[in-house]
Amino acid sequence: MNWANAIFPFRSHSVGSPMVSHVWRTRSVPENKFLSVAVPNWEMVFVKGEQGVQVIARGPESHASEAEIPRNCEFFGIQFNLGAFMPDAALSRMADKAVSLPVERDSRFFLCGQFWEIPSFENSDVFVNRLTSRGLLISDSLVADVIRRSGWAVSDRTVQRRMLRATGLQPGLLRQIERAKRASAHLTSGKSILDVVDAEGFSDQAHLTRSLRRFVGRTPKQILVASGH
Repeated sequence: MNWANAIFPFRSHSVGSPMVSHVWRTRSVPENKFLSVAVPNWEMVFVKGEQGVQVIARGPESHASEAEIPRNCEFFGIQFNLGAFMPDAALSRMADKAVSLPVERDSRFFLCGQFWEIPSFENSDVFVNRLTSRGLLISDSLVADVIRRSGWAVSDRTVQRRMLRATGLQPGLLRQIERAKRASAHLTSGKSILDVVDAEGFSDQAHLTRSLRRFVGRTPKQILVASGH
């Protein structure tokens, strides 16, 4: 089973907003499932298929899992930057979950107490800017400090509370996901397993293997083989 980026024909672009990581678009492929990796970001996904339009809010994913691929659908998604969140939506309750939002006549959907025109891949920046200008989408700068392990002038309890609110994940888990992502990228580029253990501060090869199995669904050796090394 392959990762999404190995089987889906993705297109992506940025929207020039500090709230958004990127906007992506793809379509169904003749596969039944793909391997979904742990992702600390949350996103909104817009699905157009034979049954009409669906709008889905997906929380962060704390572990790798198998995901079904719907047939004959087009998808586009808005992935938000770490720290960007909607005060009215509890990300702490959305981890590893997907919530379908009410859709009216395939043209509008209900979010934050009102209906919104369903955006497109091309004009998603307008939707994001409207959310931001109305204070419905905000960002917590503490998240970046915690990821970088920079100093902060608040208590540990406050850090835990704000991180859960802004990301849906505990700080330690978020850092583990980010480290596994970097380790996988190192291996894909051809770095040896022992070099990756040393570069990312794993205690030993077994520790690296457990982390990658949990967060990206493959062992170090499997990643090396899949990338041709």
